[in-house]
Amino acid sequence: MGRRLALDAFALRPTPRVPSFEVLEHPALIREVTGIDPFDRPLEAWPRACEALGIDWIVDIPRETYRFAPGEEVREIGGGRRVTEWGCSGSLWAEEPGFDTVEDVLSFRPLEDDRGVRVLQPEYQDERRRSAREAQAVAGDAVLVTGLYYTLLFQFSIMIFGWERFLEAAASDPEAYAMVLDQLAAASRANVAAWAADDSPVLFVHDDVAVTRGLVFSPAWCRHELLPRYEQILEPAFRAGKTVVFVSDGRFEELVDDLFAIGIHGVMVDHGNDLAGILARHGRDRVVVGSVDTAVLTRGTPADVRAAVYRCMDLGRACPGFFLKAAGDIPHNVPLVNARAYMSAKRELGARGVTR
Repeated sequence: MGRRLALDAFALRPTPRVPSFEVLEHPALIREVTGIDPFDRPLEAWPRACEALGIDWIVDIPRETYRFAPGEEVREIGGGRRVTEWGCSGSLWAEEPGFDTVEDVLSFRPLEDDRGVRVLQPEYQDERRRSAREAQAVAGDAVLVTGLYYTLLFQFSIMIFGWERFLEAAASDPEAYAMVLDQLAAASRANVAAWAADDSPVLFVHDDVAVTRGLVFSPAWCRHELLPRYEQILEPAFRAGKTVVFVSDGRFEELVDDLFAIGIHGVMVDHGNDLAGILARHGRDRVVVGSVDTAVLTRGTPADVRAAVYRCMDLGRACPGFFLKAAGDIPHNVPLVNARAYMSAKRELGARGVTR
């Protein structure tokens, strides 16, 4: 049911309730509704939890799980990689060596020499596509599994160079940095072409162009440097008829109209964005994933959680492509009583035509 309902919403077809997209990383909730330890049997636990909780769309099912000891928050796992506690799968980060100066960044030509950068390797991208395909095969119709193409363009710069070198290089020599962006965009287009060749009708893409206060670079820079390259990068997906949904952390509402103008079909926005305004302009003919603040789930009461769900449902219930999501995901540290309240409120308030 969940997979079909999600696909209907992506196609803007009527659905009996507002669909749900979640990154579910709450072992206690999963264990409670399935009777399965998700650390030991994730491929069984996730689809069953999604069915029980009315979750219709997920990114993937974790294969590697990390059971942290009490008080343990970060674990080094070798190869310059570290994992931070985040439910079952952990939050992974890896340092890319070799970019110590601005000159190192500006001279980088990944199409000629990728310097062994992990996120540019075919194996890195292939594994993510393969994982999503396998998870969908396991999940069947219980839930839609799309995967996530994480490094659309801006994110490449963050992950390869680090924030400090990236920002310094882009600001110090914009023309030289544009040449770096051109090569990264070409690499990204090849990745999108590979994603577009898969069976999934949805391509979910990620680029962290914003922080809590707004866009990292000016809207003018984004419109000049990012959006034309986005069009080139995503052309294979558009040509293949994929539904393309874009997500960024932070407040990027200034770019939402532009993203739709270049052909992107949907956006996922967090609680800091103007959900009401975005839905008023685009809710009838675009996919909008609107979000409940995970801080409310973490620090509020069940009544606060219900009120936050109602606010989003009240805004998006009449929009055929609206999905509800917890903006900061559903990690392990959300009190179980609030996780239950969130799922219950979604079921109760998500039916079309329901009021408080």
